[in-house]
Order: sequence, then structure tokens, then C-alpha cells
Amino acid sequence: MTPPATVVLLHGLGRSPLAMRPLARRLERAGLSALNVGYAGARRPVADTAARVAARLDEALAGVEGPVHFVTHSLGGILARAYLAARPRRGARLVQLAPPNQGARLAEALRGVVLARGVLGVALDDLGVSAARFVAPALAGVEVGVIAGGRGGARGYGPWLPEDNDLIVCVRETFLPEARDWILVPHVHTFIMNARAVHDNVLAFLEAGRFLPAAARLARGEDGAVRVV
Repeated sequence: MTPPATVVLLHGLGRSPLAMRPLARRLERAGLSALNVGYAGARRPVADTAARVAARLDEALAGVEGPVHFVTHSLGGILARAYLAARPRRGARLVQLAPPNQGARLAEALRGVVLARGVLGVALDDLGVSAARFVAPALAGVEVGVIAGGRGGARGYGPWLPEDNDLIVCVRETFLPEARDWILVPHVHTFIMNARAVHDNVLAFLEAGRFLPAAARLARGEDGAVRVV
């Protein structure tokens, strides 16, 4: 009997595996094996966190048979990209929820805010748009799907950001050139992983490499502007 696919879940910065537990349970009900991995990323550079997560995944996946896929939230998507670029897995699929693939302008704005640095730490220095110090390599041989949160218009949930956003990450900042599918859902950054529509689309992508047909697709023009198509 073929073993079930294993799905690695990686939470976002300042969160814990508890944030991904509802999604893990949904995956397990669908017959998949969920590996919900935690990490502490606020007190060290993103490159250090990526190395620590890679070592932990190497150990956890050493005896796993069958396909291995990844579902991530926010910074977890950057860590998964780094891992899969260094350790390619044939047939792997990666679903990123609200990932700052292009860096996040809010991270730049929060660098000088004492409270934010107390919670999110030095990782903020690596996640900005203009001065990002950690860039995950491009992926080859991995099917990637990206789910962004936003309202689908000129303004997003957070009025402090001048374009569509999920309160934390702008829709445009989730763009990944090698992604084969990119959709928008009307949910905010912190809770996007709990939405039923997100669960449904994650399962669809893990099964077929595409999100559900009814999902709102995103496209980026030559000028960098993003629109729903």
C-alpha cells in the first residue's frame, strides 16, 4: 500500500504550531499525514532560522516514505522555499499563505518601533522591501501555489498600507514568478490559515497542482500592478 503524502506545515513569524493546528486537522481528515513544525524566528536573522528549520526537517523527514508537500504561513513560506531550493524533492508541492515573497514594506516601517522589535525581533531587518538581507532562491521542480489575503481593490484591510493588503502583507508582495497558481481570498493575515475556503483550496492544490476553479485568480502586469482576473 502506498503511504499517504506527508504535509509539512510551517507557521509565521511570532506564531507557533498552534496557529496551524486547525489546518493540520483538516489535512488529516482528508487522509494526509500532517507534520506541524515549530520554530523560534524572532531573535535571530532569517538565514539562521532557515538553517535551523532545515536541520529539523532533515531529521523529521529522514524515514518518511511517499510524497512530501509543504503548506506555510507568512515567513514559513520563505523558510520552505530556502529548504526546497537546497534539498529538492521530486513531486513536491508548496502552498504559501500570505507570504512576503517580495519583502514587506510594513517590516521596514516597523524596524524602528520598539514594541514591534520586542515581539518580532531582528527578523524584521531581513524582511523589508528595499533592504531585505535574506532572499530565498528561486525554485525549480516544485509546484508552487500562492494564496494572498486582500479585498481585491485599490485599498486593503490595513489603511496604513497604500494598496490592497491583508493588514500585514500587500497582495503584490506575495508574488512569486515560478508560482503556477496565485489566488486572492478575503481574509486578514493573522487568521487566513483558519478559513474554510483556504482549506479547500489547499487540498485542491495538493491533489492536482491547481486551486479550485472558482477561486479569484491574480495576475501581475508589466508595470508590477496586480489585478484580479
